[in-house]
Amino acid sequence: MSQESKKKSTKFKKGNTIGKETRFEKDNKAACKYKEEYCDKIIEFFNKPATRVEYKETYYKGELTSRTPIIVPEAYPTFELFAASLGVTTETVKNWTEISPRFKVYYARAKEIQLGKLTSMAVTGLYNPVYAKFEAVNNHNQKDKQEIDTNIKEMAIDDKTKALIERVEKRLNAEQKNE
Repeated sequence: MSQESKKKSTKFKKGNTIGKETRFEKDNKAACKYKEEYCDKIIEFFNKPATRVEYKETYYKGELTSRTPIIVPEAYPTFELFAASLGVTTETVKNWTEISPRFKVYYARAKEIQLGKLTSMAVTGLYNPVYAKFEAVNNHNQKDKQEIDTNIKEMAIDDKTKALIERVEKRLNAEQKNE
């Protein structure tokens, strides 16, 4: 780099104020620019249609022979995309839930709408099931459950296994008596 280009660059210059007006600080009004209209905007953002219809057109010798509708998913609504549409960070949007009780309710509703879309789109096969599970577990407090029946009373047990169970029970009972 030449000396002239180094002098013109202000990117890392001490005292650079680029972005200062939106940098989050405790008393920075621009960084916390909450408006009541954001309550409606968040619901509007998450309530957009989940799919759109596109058409696959088939031509033969320059003429349209068929037009087949195809259902295509829209972009999955995320809080990151919502924050970007307002020009703020996701953390700022979360801070607004502490500032406004009304926005907190709308934020929770948007999260429910998001989960509903995720579920319906995954069930219809329009979202990758592996990603849908990842999203549900990590962002919606869903759990991967397995029910295991541990009731062995109705199972057929051979004599060897029965003898092993009896020995273990005797040891456990003996240890409990010693305590």
